[in-house]
Amino acid sequence: MPEKLSSQLKKADHLLKIGDLTSALAVVVELKDKHHDVSDVWALDGEIAIRQQRIKDAMTAVDQAAKLEPASAERHVQRARCYVVAGNTDEALKSALLSINLGVTRLDHLLVLGGVLVRCDEHLKALDIYLKAKEMSQENVNVHRGLASVYRFLGKLEKADQACNEAIRLDPHDYEMIALRSSLKKQTKEDNHINQLVQLERSKIKNWRGAVHVAYALSKEYEDLREYELSFKWLKHGANIKRKYLKYDFEDDIKIFDTLKTTFTADQISNLSEGGDLSTAPIFVLGMPRTGSTLIERIISSHSLVQNAGELSSFSFAMMSQLQKHGDGKISNRLSLAENTVKLPMDELGDEYLRLVQPIRDNSPRFVDKLPLNSLNIGLIYGALPNAKIVHVIRNPMDSCYSIFKFHFKNGYPFSYDLKELALYYKEYFNLMQHWREVLPKGHVYDIEYEEVVADLPNQAKRLINFLDLPWEDECEEFYNNKQVSTTGSASQVRQPVYSSSIGKWRHYEKELEPLKIELEKSGIPLS
Repeated sequence: MPEKLSSQLKKADHLLKIGDLTSALAVVVELKDKHHDVSDVWALDGEIAIRQQRIKDAMTAVDQAAKLEPASAERHVQRARCYVVAGNTDEALKSALLSINLGVTRLDHLLVLGGVLVRCDEHLKALDIYLKAKEMSQENVNVHRGLASVYRFLGKLEKADQACNEAIRLDPHDYEMIALRSSLKKQTKEDNHINQLVQLERSKIKNWRGAVHVAYALSKEYEDLREYELSFKWLKHGANIKRKYLKYDFEDDIKIFDTLKTTFTADQISNLSEGGDLSTAPIFVLGMPRTGSTLIERIISSHSLVQNAGELSSFSFAMMSQLQKHGDGKISNRLSLAENTVKLPMDELGDEYLRLVQPIRDNSPRFVDKLPLNSLNIGLIYGALPNAKIVHVIRNPMDSCYSIFKFHFKNGYPFSYDLKELALYYKEYFNLMQHWREVLPKGHVYDIEYEEVVADLPNQAKRLINFLDLPWEDECEEFYNNKQVSTTGSASQVRQPVYSSSIGKWRHYEKELEPLKIELEKSGIPLS
């Protein structure tokens, strides 16, 4: 490489590292004119574009870098990371696997690769990568963070706890690991982290996200110790901080629900039924989050013919892909998205969804897509995949809302940090599900109640498997032996037999949840 080019690349890289993206980009633009055939130039261009969230430009750049240097593992790691950021896990996984075959030797590249594989739901491969990284350095906090996350998803909770402790040893202010550690097991009076958490909180944590993690960890541990008043105090404290920093307008969600109901009328649903991909492979498990949907998914995916594909965003990505292909380019917000998707060719939408899912499928003829918010997409799912099975999980509204309120979601569900907004959102969801029942063919959506499954697992499981047109297998009743990965907030619980301790848990907080109860009753939601 010419000395001048090398010097300019080092300059741009330095500017990138100190955060002067505009100046770094100016250097790279000039270099691209003179050295368009140099992989390093395109790789740097791609990194700047990723940082600036210019995802299309980033994809163009990393594609070119990998094309110019196809035998470079580093180029394919970067491409994998870029495509994960873009939400295209299909291409991300292809590049990740290619980089593994080429041989990744740098620690920082291994850590990026591990994160990509987690996002692609390839947790066993991610575990191998993080263990390889650990061989290189046992004193890197990100190695242990990655291991903690993957071990939790794989149900290896003791190892996850050990990895959390190692991460916290290396960084006592790793608040995300501190919160994860609290969630891995039930704390006892003899063995808990409350004193440490209280001391952290008293240290006046400067990072608001860290303060939220510590507050939720304290709430969880106090609840384990049945100190419910203290538990709710910390829960409310954490939720108030989180809500303060969220850019969220509840009125936008109301407009979405109203648009869905006015767009997907009975006549429109009848028209949609004339197209679609006839595949019987997909099984959608949906509803509000934290309603027991993971339990239902585990029952289903314990069947030998069914794969747990996880919480997929594939249907939404398929919608966006088809809108770009067939739309008029006027999709500026979620409202126009809801209005325009109904015009799409349903067979192509179904085909695109199945194409996006294909890279993560195994040889099982059926698979479960367990994204709760697909409840918004039921009308489109019916049109695009008329033979897909839809299972709607229902839970007591008070238990459901309390479980949502007490969970600190990594992404999404902004309505969950304020009790009034949560109650109003639940009302909108409840009314939308009633709308789907009215406009879809009777029985197309299978309602299953969490409490009934807990009370009578054998019969409820058999009815569920029968609805799915699957032969009964005893393993479905022994779901806790299921070795498939769980990446949900309930990943720590699904390795246990069915238990009833979460039913009626809201009653420990009747006084604190009274505003929620009043709002639900005003909305006409039956609470029992």
